[in-house]
Amino acid sequence: MNNFQYPYNQMYQKPQTNGIVWVQGIEGAKAYQLVPNSNAILMDSENDGRFYIKVSDNVGMCNLRTFSYTEVTSTPVKQVDMSEYVTRKELENALRSIKNEQSVSTNAKPNGSKQSNQ
Repeated sequence: MNNFQYPYNQMYQKPQTNGIVWVQGIEGAKAYQLVPNSNAILMDSENDGRFYIKVSDNVGMCNLRTFSYTEVTSTPVKQVDMSEYVTRKELENALRSIKNEQSVSTNAKPNGSKQSNQ
């Protein structure tokens, strides 16, 4: 057997960071290397709330865009003033009262009507 070992070609690998690439400011984003036809989201470690999207075309020319982001928190539920509303019982009583008034007014004879004897 030949104990000749082939030289191990080490390629530089970027450290794994759970898919998040951190750079130091805009200069770090500009210096970040991309292979042709690729893109990366770069988080700024110096400016809170800022990130960059870097895109390279088929010849390796890069375009860098800067974005700001803010945390979206859940909006508090608006409290409703229940004193302006009626209960079901109050509503049923009011409807009953209206129906009673309507039935009384339709059954009553008009006042002041004169009967003529001819």
